[in-house]
Amino acid sequence: MTFTIGQRVRTTVDAPAGWDGAFSAPAGTLGTITGGLDRNGTYAVHLDGDPDHMDASYTADELIPA
Repeated sequence: MTFTIGQRVRTTVDAPAGWDGAFSAPAGTLGTITGGLDRNGTYAVHLDGDPDHMDASYTADELIPA
């Protein structure tokens, strides 16, 4: 599946915290595509509720349309 910037998505995998005290997100978290497919095959996704407002990277098979 291909996603576009601004599209709402839902994750299908857990995202562990990147460091102690950082945001972690369970599978099923909603977010918005903020960056198109990069050379690593991932999309930048801003996850709802992330207090750090940092994008996370997901492959297309780790996302579904919301």
